[in-house]
Amino acid sequence: MNMSAKQRSCVFNEDRFSGLPDAILIHILSLLPSKDVVNTMLIRRFHHLWPFIHTLNFDQCMWPGHICGSYARASRPIYDEKYVNFVRHVLLLHKGPTIHKFCLKFHFRSFYEFWQRTSGRTDIWHYDFLRSEKRMANEIGAWIQFALNKNLEVLDLSFYEHGTDQPQAFYDLPNCVLSSPHLVELRLTYCKINLKRKSELKSLKTLYLDNVMLMDQSMNYILSGCPMLEELTLQLCYCRRSMVLLNSNLKTLKLDIRWFQPRIHVSCPTLLSFDMSGAVEVLDIANVASIAEVSVKRNLIFDFNEDNNYQNLRIFLQTFSRAKTLKLCSWLALAFSVWQLNNLPSPTFSCKSLHLQLDFVIWHLPGILNLLKHCPCLENLIIEITSYDGFTPYNALSWIHLYEFDAGEYRSMVDVPVQCLIDHLKTVEVAGFVMERQMIQFLEYLLGHSMVLQKMKIFAKKKTSGKAYETSNPNSLTSGKAHETSDPNSLTSDKAHETSDPNSLTSDKAHETSHRNSLTSDKAHETSDPNSLKSDKAHEYKERLLNAPKASAAAAVFFY
Repeated sequence: MNMSAKQRSCVFNEDRFSGLPDAILIHILSLLPSKDVVNTMLIRRFHHLWPFIHTLNFDQCMWPGHICGSYARASRPIYDEKYVNFVRHVLLLHKGPTIHKFCLKFHFRSFYEFWQRTSGRTDIWHYDFLRSEKRMANEIGAWIQFALNKNLEVLDLSFYEHGTDQPQAFYDLPNCVLSSPHLVELRLTYCKINLKRKSELKSLKTLYLDNVMLMDQSMNYILSGCPMLEELTLQLCYCRRSMVLLNSNLKTLKLDIRWFQPRIHVSCPTLLSFDMSGAVEVLDIANVASIAEVSVKRNLIFDFNEDNNYQNLRIFLQTFSRAKTLKLCSWLALAFSVWQLNNLPSPTFSCKSLHLQLDFVIWHLPGILNLLKHCPCLENLIIEITSYDGFTPYNALSWIHLYEFDAGEYRSMVDVPVQCLIDHLKTVEVAGFVMERQMIQFLEYLLGHSMVLQKMKIFAKKKTSGKAYETSNPNSLTSGKAHETSDPNSLTSDKAHETSDPNSLTSDKAHETSHRNSLTSDKAHETSDPNSLKSDKAHEYKERLLNAPKASAAAAVFFY
C-alpha cells in the first residue's frame, strides 16, 4: 500500500524509545558510560530514569581534558576536582535499590604516605600532601562502600597511574571489599591487600588481580573464603612470601609470574585450564589430574648452558601429561632440542592438539620432532612462527659449537617411527613467517610421513626490506609492496624526468644529472628488486609444497 508524504514523515519522525517500558530504558542506559548517561537528563523521557541505572562506570581517562601521567609528574597530589565532583554527584543522586556493576578507574597512589613510612620522617611541607592523599583514599573507600551496600555483584577497581613504579605506594584496598557476600566478580588493578583473616566472598566466581601487592598471607586468606571460585588470574602480582593456591572448585587458572618471586604452590583438583607465563622455575604443581588445557610461556631468550640438562623442567612438564591441548613457547621447544640432541629422556603427553609459538631457528627442528615422538596421540599440530633468528650471538655460537648439523638433512636422522604421524595426525596449521627454507623442508617431511593427514593450512606472512610485514595474498604469495616496487627502472626513469628540465638546470648540471641517472639505471638492471626475488622464492616454495610427495592420498595443502 502506498503511503502519502505526510504518513511517511510521521513514521520517520516517530520516537520509538519513548514508548518503551522504564525497565528496558534503564537497562539501555546502564550500558553507557556514566558521563553519557547523565547527559540524558536533558531529555524529558529520561531525566527521571538515569538515577536508577544498575551499572556505574567511571573512567578518568575518558574524562574531557584529562591528561594521563599528570599526577606522576606532579610534585604534589593532584586530583581532577571536576571528575571527583562528578562521581560524588552521580552517587548522591542514585536511587536504584541495587547496583549490578561498579567500575572505577582512578589515578591514585599513596606516594607520600609510602615516603614517610620508608624514610622515617615527615617534612612540614609534606603534611598537607599526606592529608590530601588520606582524604582522597577515605572518599574512594566511601564510594566503594556505597556500591557494596546495594548488593553489588561486579566490582572493577583500577588505580593505575602512568609513571607509578612503587608497589608499596598502591591504594590500600578496604577490607570491606573482601567481606562482601554478594560479589560474583572482582577485578583489582594496582591495589595493596593486607588481609588478616579469612575472606567472606561466598558468591565469588571470578577473581582478577593485576599488579596487586599481596601482603603476608593475604592470598591464602582470600582463597580460603571463596568456596565458589572458578576463575583466578594473577597478573604480575607482588608477594614477599611463598604463596599457596589451594581451592577445590577452581576451573581456570592464569598466572603471569614476576622474576624473583617466592615459590608458588598450586593444588587444584578440579582445574581444567592452566595458562602461565614468566618464571616457571618458582612454580610447584600437584593434584591437577583433571587438567585439559595447558599453556606455558617462559618470557626469556633461551639461557643456553651446556651443563644444564633441564631435568627439573622435565619433571614440571610431566605434570601435564594428561592434558588434551598443549601450548608451548619457543624456549620450551629448545629444551626439547637439548634432550633430543643429548639422548636424554623427555616427558610424554597424551594431548590431541599441540600449539607451538616459535621465534624460529634451525635448532628448533630437533625439538619439534622430539615433541612429535612424545605426543603419540596427536591429531592437530599448530605452529606459529613469530620471527626468525631471534638468538643472541652468544647463544648461537654455543649451539653451533655443540650441535652443528645440516637442518635439511636432520629429518633423515629420525631412526624410530613417529607414532602420531602413522596413526593420528590429521591437520597441520602453520602461520607467520613460513616461507623459509628450513620450515619448507620440515613441512615436506610432514607431508611425506603423515599417513592419515587430511589438511595442511598455511597462513603465510612475508618480510619486506623495511622490516615491516604484510600478510600474503590468498591467491599468490606476493605482497602488495612487491607489486608497487617491482619496476625499479620506471621509478628511475620518472626521477630522471623530474630532474632533467633544461629550463631549471644549467647545461653542465643537466649533463651531470643525466649521467648520474644513467648510472642508476645500469645499476638497477644489474641488481634485481629484492622484493621481486622474495616473491619468486615464495612462489617456488608454494609449488614445492603443492607438488610434494604425500603419504596420505587425502592430504591437501591450502594457502591463505
